[in-house]
Amino acid sequence: SSVLEIGCGEGAVTERLAAAFPAAVLTGIDICAQPGRQYRGDRSRVRFLPTSAADLAATEPTRYQLVIISDVLHHVPYPEWGHFLASALDLVTEDGTLILKEWVRERTPVYLLGYLSDRLITGDRIRYPAEPELRLLAEDSFGRDAISSAFRIRPWHCNFALVISANASRKVNDRGLA
Repeated sequence: SSVLEIGCGEGAVTERLAAAFPAAVLTGIDICAQPGRQYRGDRSRVRFLPTSAADLAATEPTRYQLVIISDVLHHVPYPEWGHFLASALDLVTEDGTLILKEWVRERTPVYLLGYLSDRLITGDRIRYPAEPELRLLAEDSFGRDAISSAFRIRPWHCNFALVISANASRKVNDRGLA
């Protein structure tokens, strides 16, 4: 199986993915200069590329059974969110899955601490979506029927993920309904 992590950063989540999918070939991409530079796992089945999802989709024919976007969307300029997600979908196999995990906007102290630390550490003009906004964006990008499940990830309520079926999304988009 093949797994792509979009926005892999320094490779921390990639290490967890490698452990969770020991038979998979993993690719991590990020627009930073040295993606995966702190990855400490076995590199024989992992590669890191300094590229965007759009550039990877345009230059490489490989498609992935699982594409994971974890805490990346808020770093993408808001007007580009739709294009970013369309590029991600282009990288998923016909019967593959895309997982979109994001820190969603809430009126909680934990959210505020996360926002401030991300804003101060990266210096990016970040924008976190609220859960309803993220759901609507996913429905607009992939189609309502493409969302197969949604869940929270402990320990923080702000950690929210959507599981997207690429096949359902493509059927909706082929009919022009998304």
